[in-house]
Amino acid sequence: MEVTLGDVLPTPWTQQGARFDVDEFLTALEPSGPHSSAARELLLALRHARARVEGSGAPSTGTAADIARAVLEIAVEWRMPVVERWAVAWLCAWGDTFLRLRWSSRSRDGRFRREGRALGSVSVILGTRAATVLGTKSGTVQQWTPEEGLTTLARLDAGPVRALAVRGDWMFAGGQHSSFTTVGMDHPPPALERRAAITAAAIGSQGWIGCGDELGRVLVYRPGTDGWLPLPASASTDGQVMALAFRGDEALRAVWGDGTAAEWTFGDPGADAAGAWRTLAPATAWLAAAAWDEDGERLAVATVSGDVRVLGEEGPAWSHLGARAVAWSFDGRLASASRDRVLVGEPGEEAFEDRLTGDDMVEHLAFLGSRYLITTRGTEVVQWDLSHTGSELPASGVPVALMGGDVVTAVATDERGRAAAGTALGHLREYDGRGTTTAQAALRLTGSRIYHLVPHGRDWLVASHVGAFLWSPNAAADAVTRLSTALCTAVAVCGERRAHAEGSTVVLSCGDTQHVLRLPNTVADICFAADGTIAALDDAGNILVRGSEGGPGFAALLTAGSRLLGFGATGPLVREPSGTVRELATGQGLQDPSTTLPAGSGPAARYDEDRLAVAHPDRGVVLHSAGPRPPVIAAGQAERVAAGDRRIVAAADTRVVGYDVLDPAAGREGVVQLRIQATDSGYDLALPSGSHLQLSKREFGDIDTRAAQSVDSLSRVVFAAGLVGERVWQAGFDLALDAARGPFPDRPVRIELDADSETDNLPWELLHAANAPLGWFNRPPVTIVRTVRPQRSPTNSPGQPRRPTMLVVRGTDHSGPGGSDLLRSVDEAYDLMQRRTRRSNVRLAEPQPVAIEQQEQFESALANPVDLLQLWAHCEPDRVRFSRRFPPLSTELVAETIAGARPRLVVIVGCRSGTLGRRLVQLGVPCVVAMRSEVYSHTVQPLVEDFTALTLEGAAVDLAFADALHRYVLTGQPGAAAVPMLYLATDANPVLFPAPRPAEPPS
Repeated sequence: MEVTLGDVLPTPWTQQGARFDVDEFLTALEPSGPHSSAARELLLALRHARARVEGSGAPSTGTAADIARAVLEIAVEWRMPVVERWAVAWLCAWGDTFLRLRWSSRSRDGRFRREGRALGSVSVILGTRAATVLGTKSGTVQQWTPEEGLTTLARLDAGPVRALAVRGDWMFAGGQHSSFTTVGMDHPPPALERRAAITAAAIGSQGWIGCGDELGRVLVYRPGTDGWLPLPASASTDGQVMALAFRGDEALRAVWGDGTAAEWTFGDPGADAAGAWRTLAPATAWLAAAAWDEDGERLAVATVSGDVRVLGEEGPAWSHLGARAVAWSFDGRLASASRDRVLVGEPGEEAFEDRLTGDDMVEHLAFLGSRYLITTRGTEVVQWDLSHTGSELPASGVPVALMGGDVVTAVATDERGRAAAGTALGHLREYDGRGTTTAQAALRLTGSRIYHLVPHGRDWLVASHVGAFLWSPNAAADAVTRLSTALCTAVAVCGERRAHAEGSTVVLSCGDTQHVLRLPNTVADICFAADGTIAALDDAGNILVRGSEGGPGFAALLTAGSRLLGFGATGPLVREPSGTVRELATGQGLQDPSTTLPAGSGPAARYDEDRLAVAHPDRGVVLHSAGPRPPVIAAGQAERVAAGDRRIVAAADTRVVGYDVLDPAAGREGVVQLRIQATDSGYDLALPSGSHLQLSKREFGDIDTRAAQSVDSLSRVVFAAGLVGERVWQAGFDLALDAARGPFPDRPVRIELDADSETDNLPWELLHAANAPLGWFNRPPVTIVRTVRPQRSPTNSPGQPRRPTMLVVRGTDHSGPGGSDLLRSVDEAYDLMQRRTRRSNVRLAEPQPVAIEQQEQFESALANPVDLLQLWAHCEPDRVRFSRRFPPLSTELVAETIAGARPRLVVIVGCRSGTLGRRLVQLGVPCVVAMRSEVYSHTVQPLVEDFTALTLEGAAVDLAFADALHRYVLTGQPGAAAVPMLYLATDANPVLFPAPRPAEPPS
């Protein structure tokens, strides 16, 4: 397989299918020496993804598909946008619906934090200059490198790895009952007598091996001898051996659990155990952790009282309460770790270089070289790039962050794309549709575990162990209002109505009115139907259903442990403890099972009418269908799940992720359609998914460029358009872009905007995601055309000349603002156009622009068919003025006259010419360029010239327009990208002038 690298990443699935050989592709990719950052990131992500999948041991649907999903996860969490787009395209190439990971709560760390998952819970870790070696409780020994991620080195059959030693290619791993394994040794040591667990190990430069055990013994093996030499015990030591290190070839250093450090100096290598222990430091305090530096010269210890000390230095290096691990870097820095914090710095310096805090507990740590710090917890391995850390410092005034053992216990999502998470300690965090934390709060009460969350307008209704709360993230101080003080396990919302549990009671509220429903036992679930009917279920299986406004209802007894999933067509949807899902019909009891969830499933949430999102502890997130559709799985771990409006939010432990459901077949190749209509209160945007986004006029208050002229005012317009665009993107538009690109990550996407006449003057061309370039200037471009449904058949016909014909018509009124000559340069520009367009196989209808001084002259100029017309004149929405010698012509008359010439493309250079452009398309002209606001003829010439030439050369009009805008913006014209508008007839071919095929050679 040959790979050519540049700015565009290779897509092997386009030639070999989605199941291409990943190993073969990597082999071809590596020698290519990728030069672009995107190519380097792709290589890195693929290596880590392959290692992650091979070592996961999880059920898979196909190795290549699993690797593709792993690449996407890595790209999202490590902030690799080009690789992310590449991975989505690869998954689209399979042709099946998949869960598209959109964001992760870890993505905010992706600049400096990268993670993997070991084959078992990590029990010991050791860093070297080039790699980090990990031992697990399952006995596996793995290696982590920045380039490859996790790879397996060896396995210790006796179980947990308790000690590691590495020098060069030699590796020693010790475990229970004095068992061990080695790698790379020509003469490995013989087995030890089955006794205590090995707790420390070291390898000398000559291959000598030292190991210490939990009884405090130290043994040495020298290659070429018969076996292990036990060193005489020192009477002054107590506890297990915590750490060992060789100092040169002459001495072995050890530290015991009581804090005693000593050195054994070897005598004659031929004499058994010749030498003696020399105390380096007496016992002062019991140790929680200890580590020697690379040369065995400096010893760092963490005492059980929280002091981090360095042997031979006065006083503690620093105080770190709860420190359970210490490690040296290879440039002399020290790190200590507690459950929720890592400190890195020079010993004795309280001004730490880094204070790493995060969502996860830390159990072990080691340096990888001097740049990276590796931390582990359970099976999770995290690589921190110390050259880029620092953004995790708590912000002033922010409540306690989600960190340490504060696991996520509830998640929710809403139709605006937001998500919320609540934790075991009562902390709340809100995310936007890209996973950015937008608000935080804390209930600040002891034992305030959060059980349930639901959106309530722009707020969140919270169920917790200490009562119900209303959290308002948009309030000035992220207000949390307490609604009740009793145990609250469930909440629900329907419009203005809300319900919360108080023990075995359900309180319904609407304004100042309250109603109460009583159940025999503690409430487990509450849900509303769309018509306001409410269902409440207790933990013993008693269910109570009441109509809206207290109407008639019924009660029933279900199996204890049943849960509510919402409402079906005839009544509440019930999940039984067996996983069977049934509908409870009024007066008819439970209906036949509609589906059965996978065995071992955790919480579930209704995704749509026939699908459920299920959190599975082993399989991850499962989109389960009641019909014939196969399940859609996002492999991993999931303990909590919420779904709504084509989104799924899931959580496991402290991590929260957001998924979109992407069906590659639902997208139109390279096209996304967006319909916009004015309403009484603002604007209604119909998204490709069929959902609607309501935007207020207030949000558009600063997005009208007709009066904006200064650079400052136009900057505010672009900023406001970015805020609106971000709402559109987060409402599902980014998913539509993914589907439109399909299996081609660099495919341009054309947004076909269907705007009604009331919204046509707004600069939709500026719509873009916040903190991203305008779509015209993106790579790949996302272009915007305004589609208009023709009222007449297209104007082009087979009878047109073989070569496209171009005509330029201009006015003769040269009195612009301040006496400026607005059309003076058209004739000169026409000469330049002639020179460039000769190459485009175009015939110029007239040698010079036709200057219009009489109405009859205008009608005569357009008496014959033309393919491309440029019109330079003064325009208003209702009229066009060519000359002061005759009255302005109505927009309708000008449109009818132009349409009679049957052009394929019309370029109008005239202020506020959008109405004319729109009308021309209605009359059958396939494509029109018009100007929204004031335009200067001199600066707009590069746009007209480039657009015309590119279109005549066979480019699609939207891509030609995008390229031409680049040069137009460089003229310095304020609001250049906001002024021109591109109209295209609905269903028209964007390639107006196909490039002629080369002539076939004579036979």
